[in-house]
Amino acid sequence: MENKKSIFKKLFNALLFIIIAALTFWVVFKNNDINAIIDNVHNAKKIYLLLAIFAMFVYIFCEGLNIYRMLRSMKDKVSIVQTFKYSLVGFFFSSITPSSTGGQPMQLYFMNKDKVSLSHSALALLVQLLSFQFITLLLAIIGFVFNYDLLINQIGNIKYLMFLGITINIVIQTFLVIMIFSKKLGLKLINWLGRFLKKLHFKKADTIKEKALSQLEEYHDCAIYLKNNKLLIIKIFITTLIQLSLYHSIPFFVYKAFNLSEYGIFTFIMLQAVLYISVASLPLPGAMGASEGGFMIIFKLLFPTALLSSAMVLSRGISFYLFVILSAFIIFCFIIYDKIKSRKKNIKG
Repeated sequence: MENKKSIFKKLFNALLFIIIAALTFWVVFKNNDINAIIDNVHNAKKIYLLLAIFAMFVYIFCEGLNIYRMLRSMKDKVSIVQTFKYSLVGFFFSSITPSSTGGQPMQLYFMNKDKVSLSHSALALLVQLLSFQFITLLLAIIGFVFNYDLLINQIGNIKYLMFLGITINIVIQTFLVIMIFSKKLGLKLINWLGRFLKKLHFKKADTIKEKALSQLEEYHDCAIYLKNNKLLIIKIFITTLIQLSLYHSIPFFVYKAFNLSEYGIFTFIMLQAVLYISVASLPLPGAMGASEGGFMIIFKLLFPTALLSSAMVLSRGISFYLFVILSAFIIFCFIIYDKIKSRKKNIKG
């Protein structure tokens, strides 16, 4: 029964992804000249598009590098290739599930298959999440401050989505910090949440409370680890800063591909950081639809109108759709390789 539910959930997520992607492309292309977009893409300087693709590879590699450092520090025998696989798994399953909920569970599954202990893999992913959320919030706040007039006066109602995204991320970051660094306060927070959910007559209130209490121990272990590995944590945060800066620079490489030069890379990184935090918390696979719409609103300030749709197609095509396809293919290759390797071991045994 549980297996059938799991299969149904996977099929539902896949169908939802396809439907939202189809609707997104329909909305994008219905009021635009497809031939003009194709011509613009064809005429774009390929060297900058390759740089954008390279930036995405490094973005995914950086997460794998952080996981590698964490697991190796806990004496787990993993290779950089394995942790790159975990990063790809996280990217792919986060991209095809609402609110990115499928990424970490699947990473834990693949780590478990590679004989990595659950406590170590959970701790590695928790530290990665902490650094990712912190740098995401930091860049978005800097981006908002540096582009305050531009954002408030010229992007319309999307500014409310931006405020919501920043608020949600502040709440998440605060929750993580409390749970990690104050066990006593974390316990009070969990008890309060349990009572609040019961007042709302939420059926799974007790289950959620039990899971949160069990995770509190993991958070406590994380606090001890952070205190004992300060230099490593600094390296992880710096790597995450590089990771997200490269990801947010992709629209800039597309801008340069169109032979444009009025605005610098810093402006693009800051505006993309604001866009990312505005749509990341929406319950949509890969924030599809919202990311494309947000791009058209925010980056109309930087791209000429005639190139805006083409820029969005290239930017989202490289930072999302292309790598959803590539990561699915590479993960499939890893699975086939592991099965062949396992069979050879069984034959020798």
